[in-house]
Order: sequence, then structure tokens, then C-alpha cells
Amino acid sequence: MQLMTTGEKNTDSDIFTKPSFWECDNCNRILKHGEFRFNCTVCPDYNQCETCTATMQPPHHHRMVREIAYGYVEEAEYTRVDLAARILAAVTTYQDRYCMGVRDIDPNNPKNYVDSYSWQTFKTIGERITNFSHGLRRLIKPRGYLGICAANRPEWLVTDFACILQSFITVPIYCLFNDREIAFIIKNTPVSIIVCDKEMLPRFIRLHSECPSLRHIVCMDPIPEAMSSKMKIYF
Repeated sequence: MQLMTTGEKNTDSDIFTKPSFWECDNCNRILKHGEFRFNCTVCPDYNQCETCTATMQPPHHHRMVREIAYGYVEEAEYTRVDLAARILAAVTTYQDRYCMGVRDIDPNNPKNYVDSYSWQTFKTIGERITNFSHGLRRLIKPRGYLGICAANRPEWLVTDFACILQSFITVPIYCLFNDREIAFIIKNTPVSIIVCDKEMLPRFIRLHSECPSLRHIVCMDPIPEAMSSKMKIYF
């Protein structure tokens, strides 16, 4: 059983020296490429630098959202024109920009979301895609079939992009399908690997004996110890 962990925080906060396309509307300073800017959700094209947002009194009267200021970048050149090459070019070109984000959970009530996001940059996502594709290559050959079944989350796209890099064929499986429908898809594709979240994991463990082609289940989340020991019976 392989694991694909989630919940990474963005640590790519390097500040570069070149200017960005934005300036602070309070102090009129041109923001640097890679610096955080605070954008007003109401006023059109109103931004503040981090210092002004923290010190200005009274503060701006509308809600401000933290985003990254960025400037001109040189587009990466690739001789190939396939989708895999374009993914790698985007990662190289926009490596310090936000790529995927997950809405934060209220620490006082895990059932609710708060009005903020944890972002991952193109660089971080690119590393995850590349590393995961190399791991999958140990389990499946190019042109093999891999099923993805999970709720909407960054790992869904990370898996799909990783398959593109290694020429695997992805088969989306909806969480709302019943066991009979899921087994039918796996048998007729045939899928040899399933990448799923922890909510769907018990179902695929249960269906494993009905699907001769299914050889590996990859979970996007850490697996509880009780379930992990039980899975040793099957794998």
C-alpha cells in the first residue's frame, strides 16, 4: 500500500528584486515580484502592501484578501508540444505563483470552513506531480489504466497530471456510483491501480476480490492503524 499525503502549507515565499504589475494604493510603492499584496474584494483594482495593511489607521473599510504580486516572466521553451510538455512549461514559468488552494477549516468547528485558503505554488505542485509520477511508474507501465475516485481536491489533479507525464490512462470514477457500477468500470477498463481518498478506501478494499485486474490501491490520506493492519490480508 502506498500513501499520498495531503495538507501541505505553502512555504514558497521568496521575495525577488524585479517589480510586479501592482503598486500599493496607500504608499504608492511598486510591489516586488513574489511579495504579498492585499486586494480589496469591493473596490476595483485597489491593493495595499503588507506593511500598510497592518499599520494603516483607520484600516481600509472593505475586506482585503492576501494574494501574490507578480511581474513579467520569461516563458519556458519546450521543443515538444504535447500536454505533458505544457504542464512542465507552466510549472517552470510560474513556479512562484499560486497554483492550487484549499479552503481552511474552522479550528473551533471542523464541520465549517473559514474565509481563507492554504495555497500551494506551481513549484510545489510541480514537485508533487513529478514525485508521484515516478512512484506510480514502479507500479504500472505506460498505457496502463489507473482509476481516480475522490472528492474534489488538489490531489485529484495531481494524480491526473502525474499520469499525463508517464502516459498512463486515467479513468474517473464518481463517488456516487454504487459498488456494482464501480466493479463494472474496473473490470471492463481494466484498471490495475485505484487512487482514492480515505472515505472511498473501504469500498475498494471490499471490491478488491471481485476485480481481478485491481492490484494496487493508493490512498490520498494517512490510513488509520486499524484499517492498515486489516489491509495486509489483501495486499
